[in-house]
Amino acid sequence: MITSQNIAKLLENIKNSKETENLYFSISKSVIKKTTRNKKHNLSLIKNNIETDFKISSLYKSILDILIPILRKKKKLTIAQLGQSIDGRIALNNGNSHYINNKKGIHYLHCLRSISDAIIVGSNTIKKDDPQLTTRKIKGNNPRRIIIDGSLSLTNNYKIFNDGYKNIIFTKSKKNKILNNTTIIKLDKKNFTKNIIDQINKLEYRYILIEGGSKTISELINNKYIDLLQFIIAPIVIGSGINSLNLKEIVNLNKALRPKFSYNILEKELVVNLFLNS
Repeated sequence: MITSQNIAKLLENIKNSKETENLYFSISKSVIKKTTRNKKHNLSLIKNNIETDFKISSLYKSILDILIPILRKKKKLTIAQLGQSIDGRIALNNGNSHYINNKKGIHYLHCLRSISDAIIVGSNTIKKDDPQLTTRKIKGNNPRRIIIDGSLSLTNNYKIFNDGYKNIIFTKSKKNKILNNTTIIKLDKKNFTKNIIDQINKLEYRYILIEGGSKTISELINNKYIDLLQFIIAPIVIGSGINSLNLKEIVNLNKALRPKFSYNILEKELVVNLFLNS
């Protein structure tokens, strides 16, 4: 049975498989082992389709439907994920965003984190949400946390500096500051975003998740760094608030992004995948 205890292990197996390989797994409790077709198996993945003859909740079935095709087709990927209302708002003007999307979606987000080698957020996301950026809901591996903090304004009061997991901060500030379990990398102000991308590329991570916020994701899209832009769209209308994206202005619709796309349903919400660099 696929549960919160073992879904991360299954995703890790799929992530590390060869693109042309047919996959077969034997699953019992929290143990997942790759097997051959001739042996007894209770989950097979063939041409990105999922065959199941075991109990699995609709939530985890939806998660696998979204992530398996992505993992099977791409062995290196930068994913930006945004949860928003149907009119494109990720928060109210006062910063409140709990909860625009279905609370069960947190399990999907933690699955995304589990397949990621690193996770990127801006300092405003840390200040607003004080997130842990871990995979605690599904027992998966935690990604390396990368924070963009141009003015080096964060302090040790936030959770990510007090749980023992390592962080990297990119800044253009000249301040001397010590933050717990954190490496601070100072970059030149000029072309700051491009300098960050260069530094991240040197780290040679395979899967990178950009989790927020709007400014950070928009800057990385403007710099053509994001491969997959993923929206989880809740069927609510807010009418005002913070936009999910704020890209460079265009004066002709011929300049609008019109990438390849796919879509899925996740707990009565729409997941739209835009493949920006394919």
